[in-house]
Amino acid sequence: MRLAVLAALAALSLSACATFNHAPPRDRSPELRLAAPADAPAPRALRIVQYNVHGVAGDAIAAAIQGNPALAAADVIFLEEVAAFGPCSAACAAGQRLGMASVYAPGHQQDGGTSGVAILARFPLRDVAVIELPYLSTVVNSARRIGLAATLDGADGPVRLIATHLDNRVNPADRVRQLRPVLDAAQAWDGPVVIAGDMNTSPFLWIGHLVPVPAGTQDDRLERAVRAAGLDTPVTRSAATSQWLNMRLDAIYTRGLAAGRFGVEQTVRISDHLPLWLDVGLAPAVASR
Repeated sequence: MRLAVLAALAALSLSACATFNHAPPRDRSPELRLAAPADAPAPRALRIVQYNVHGVAGDAIAAAIQGNPALAAADVIFLEEVAAFGPCSAACAAGQRLGMASVYAPGHQQDGGTSGVAILARFPLRDVAVIELPYLSTVVNSARRIGLAATLDGADGPVRLIATHLDNRVNPADRVRQLRPVLDAAQAWDGPVVIAGDMNTSPFLWIGHLVPVPAGTQDDRLERAVRAAGLDTPVTRSAATSQWLNMRLDAIYTRGLAAGRFGVEQTVRISDHLPLWLDVGLAPAVASR
């Protein structure tokens, strides 16, 4: 009898937790602003920025980018936790203010709108695709996860860009499994690739997706899988990208590109994450910035 009562209480608790999960978006179509406003020669080098913006408005994103010299030099910006409440998402609004092309894909419903991932670029984007990732039930805040891919034409050929956001509160094997469709898409692309996103590589293992156990880092396990898939991990030694617990949650992976300087902007605080940037060359001979 006691076991039956405990089982019933556990079921009720799980049902209550399920109410805090996120439904998929009613419309999964990406929002496209693919043409950059001004003509520019095809690039031979790019500054890439990766930033989880935690649902802030597009004007705040643009102001943060414009107000920081390292970020203001960005050619491509990958964003996660992008909010959308109408026909122009926060990525769209930021792109318009920054003079950049943008593409946004909703991952799930949140706060009466949607939340998803986006790519901004100073150059036109094309061939947009949404990549479905494995759904992982994390008890609370479970949500559909996606990758978002687009192509940018560089001076020596096209570069495939893929933004993504992996689940929190999952263990290394599930994290690798969730990223696998993005890695498969990169392997299927015959040319240079950039993958960037919030990989949520916290220094914990998780019991029941709710109880954290300190266990070093998760990033090394994920990065081994990335390298095994033929990509480079050029920002492995970056500073922490979270304002909490010195966690390095964000990453940029590349293939077929010459990685240069990178950094984390500690003074940009509009989100609980910190923006990470990386310079890459698209050709053997690249003029320095």
